[in-house]
Amino acid sequence: MQKIMIKKRAGLTLLEMMVALCIGLIVLMTIAIILLGGQRSMDRTLQQANLQRDASRTMLKMKHFIRTAASAEVNPDANELTIYYAGGWAKFRFIRTQKDLRFQLEGEEEQTLLDGIVDSTAFEIDPANNKAVNVELQLQNGAGEIRLLSTTMMRNHITGT
Repeated sequence: MQKIMIKKRAGLTLLEMMVALCIGLIVLMTIAIILLGGQRSMDRTLQQANLQRDASRTMLKMKHFIRTAASAEVNPDANELTIYYAGGWAKFRFIRTQKDLRFQLEGEEEQTLLDGIVDSTAFEIDPANNKAVNVELQLQNGAGEIRLLSTTMMRNHITGT
C-alpha cells in the first residue's frame, strides 16, 4: 500500500502576510482621511456659526440704540457712529489696526464688542430718509467670513421745524 502524504499548512507565507498588511494599511489610511476631512468641516462650520452669533449679537445691540435715537451722526474719518437719545449718547467705533469694534455709552468706559475679527464696517445716515441708519458689518476669522447689512429707523427722530 501506498501512503498518501498530506502536507499541512500551519501558517501564512511571507507574501500573503505582506499583501494583508498593505490592504490593512490602505483601509486605515482611507478611514483616517475621512475622519480628518469631517473634523475640518466641523471646525469650519463651528467657526462660521460663531461669527454669525457674534455679528448678530452686535447688530442687535446697534439696532437697539438706533431705534431709541433722536438723531445720529457718522464720522467717516474716525469710522464711528454716534447715536443721540434721551439718556445721552452711544458710540460705535471701528479700530482698523486692531480689527476691533468698540462701544461706549456717555459717562462710561469704552468696551470692546468684537475683538480682532472685524474686517470692515460702514455707517451711513440714509440720504433719502434721514431717519434711517445703514450699517454694514463684515467679520472674518480664519476661513470663516460673514457680512451683515442693516437699515434701522430711528423711532424717536426729531424732525426739523
